[in-house]
Amino acid sequence: MYLNSDNTLFLNVQHPSSSNTTTDAAGKVFDKGTVGVIVGQDFSALSESFGALDLPVTTTEKEVVMTAVGSYQVLTQQGDALDDGTSMGDIIALDGTTLIKSSNDPDFNGVISDGDTGFYVYSNWEDRPGSMSRIHVSGLTDSGYSTIVQEGMIDFSSVGGTWVNCFGTVSPWETPLSSEELYFDDTADWFNPDYEYFDNPQSLATYFGYPTDGSGDWPNPYRYGYIVEIGNAADAAVANVTVNKLETMGRFSHENSVVMPDQRTVFLSDDGTGVVFFKFVADAAGDMSSGTLYAAQITQASGVDDPAEAALGIEWVELASMGEADIEAAIDSFDGSFADGNYITDEQVCDWAESKTGTDLTCDEDVTVDANPFSDDRVAFLESRKAAVALGATGEFRKMEGVNINYGLASDWWNDGAADGDQAYMYMAMSSFDATMSDDEGAIQLNGDNGKCGVVYRMQLMRNAQGEVDVATMVPAIVGGPYYADRSVNECNVNNISNPDNLLIMDDGRVLIGEDTGNHENNVVWVFDDPAI
Repeated sequence: MYLNSDNTLFLNVQHPSSSNTTTDAAGKVFDKGTVGVIVGQDFSALSESFGALDLPVTTTEKEVVMTAVGSYQVLTQQGDALDDGTSMGDIIALDGTTLIKSSNDPDFNGVISDGDTGFYVYSNWEDRPGSMSRIHVSGLTDSGYSTIVQEGMIDFSSVGGTWVNCFGTVSPWETPLSSEELYFDDTADWFNPDYEYFDNPQSLATYFGYPTDGSGDWPNPYRYGYIVEIGNAADAAVANVTVNKLETMGRFSHENSVVMPDQRTVFLSDDGTGVVFFKFVADAAGDMSSGTLYAAQITQASGVDDPAEAALGIEWVELASMGEADIEAAIDSFDGSFADGNYITDEQVCDWAESKTGTDLTCDEDVTVDANPFSDDRVAFLESRKAAVALGATGEFRKMEGVNINYGLASDWWNDGAADGDQAYMYMAMSSFDATMSDDEGAIQLNGDNGKCGVVYRMQLMRNAQGEVDVATMVPAIVGGPYYADRSVNECNVNNISNPDNLLIMDDGRVLIGEDTGNHENNVVWVFDDPAI
C-alpha cells in the first residue's frame, strides 16, 4: 500500500488464486500478481462516514477487488510485457538473461514524482531471489491514469541480488527503501542440506550460476537481510537507477524501515517468531552510511496480560556503531564455497557479547569473560538479532510487520508546526501475538486466546535527551479477534482485523490497516479511527 501525493491509494493483489476467472469492470481477471491503485477518491478528504463494504458472499465478489470508495485500476500484472524486454515479475539471474522464475508476489509500492505531473511506481516482488519493478503513470482522471508505461525490472546484480523484498517506505529524500525479509534464524542452516528451507539458498546459487548441490561456490549469507535503498529514483531511464544495501541498519528479517523527521533516526521491524524491535541512529542527518544500532528491551505493564490493555515499555540497548565500508569488508571475509561453510557461530556471538559487557554471560558454558573473536563489531550488524538478545534486548515479538508514521504530521510536530501534537504517533502491526508473546516465559506474557488474529500498537513520538526522535511505550491500539478455532474459514471475526500487515497513516491521523491473512477468506484494508487521538 502507498498513499501518493496526488491522494490516490496504491494497492496490490498478492499471490491470488490462479483459478480465479471473474472479470472486473475493465475486463481484468485477478488470477496473478497485480499492481493497482484506487482512483476516483481523494484520500486526503475521505469522509469519516463513508459506507463500509459488506462481506463478499458470491464467487464473483470474492474474486475481484471491491472498494467502498472510488474504483480499482489495474496498472500491471504478472507476465505483462515490459519495455526492457522482460515480463512483469520476472526474476532474472546474475547473467542478465536466465529466467529463474516469474513471481506473483507484489508487495510494497513506493511512488516517486517525475518532477512534472507523472509518477514512477516502484513495486517489490517478494520472492527468493527477490526483485522490484518500475512503471510510469500519468494523466490522472477520476477513472484512473490514462498513460501507463511498463518500464522494466530493477537490476540488483551489483549487490548480488535481493531476497524476499517485502514492505517498505520512501525516505524523506525520495528514495524507496525496500526490505529484505531474511527468514534464517540460524545462519548455520544456510549450509545445511537437511534444513526444511534449504531450497532458498539453492535458489540464490541458481541466481549466481553456482552448482546447487554444494559442490562449488556458494552465496555468502551475509549479503542478504538488509534495507535496500533505491537511488536516482526519478531518473527518466530505469537503467540509471542505483541500488545500495544499508548494512548499517542490521541484518535480520526486515519487514520495513521508517525514517523519522530528524532524518537520523530509523525504526525497523523484524518479521518472524522470537524477534526484536530495532532502532538505527545515523551519525549525520540524511546519511545512512554510518551510525549506531539499538535494540528494544521490553517491560510489560505489571499484572496486565490482556492484549488490549498491556502496554510495553521500551528501553534501548546500544549494540554497536560502524560504517558501511567496514561492514562490507567484514561481509567479504565470508565469501567462499559450500564446503567452507563460513558463518559467525553462536559461540562467537556470545564471546563478542561478553567482551562488550565485561561480564560472563549464560550463553556459553565457561565461567570466563571471553574476548571479541573479531577485530570489530561485525556481530552486531551481521547477526543482529542474536547480538541483541545476548546484550539483554527482548527477542520475543511474534510476526512483527509494518511500522509507519505520517511524515507530514510527524514533521510538523518535530518542527513545532501547527499540527496537533497528539497525532505525532508511530504505529506497528503484529500479525500474531501468540507463541513467544503469549507463553509464560520472558518479558512479554500476553493472553494469547486471540493471538492468531494480531494487534496494532501505537507509539507516541518524543524528543529524547540526545535531541533525537524516539519512542518509549507501545500501547495496544486495536486487537484482532475473537478467534474461532473450530471454524474452517474466517477463523478470526470478520468484523475486526485479522493478521495486520502493511500500515499507512492518513493526513487526519486515521490508520489504513492492510491484512495478510489466511484467517479471513478475503483480505481487507481497514480504515481505523483511533479513539485515543
